[in-house]
Amino acid sequence: MDFVCTKCGECCRHISDIPELKSFDLGNGTCRYLDGNICRIYADRPIVCNGKSLYEMYYSKTLRYEEYLEIASELCSSYKRLKVAD
Repeated sequence: MDFVCTKCGECCRHISDIPELKSFDLGNGTCRYLDGNICRIYADRPIVCNGKSLYEMYYSKTLRYEEYLEIASELCSSYKRLKVAD
């Protein structure tokens, strides 16, 4: 099982609290590489933007992959709820 991205772009509109993406922030929390809902640098995106690589590098020793996917899915859902609230 892997995380299923719906390509809504919401995670890319909320990067202001991610230190590794500070230089990508347009100043409003949106990634400068987001074009509509599509990442213009997807093939070369940073590790923090690649769920599987992020898990393997930082979380694999402390979380089962299923736990990580559950957390990622909840984070995704919370971004979508923010969009609805706007």
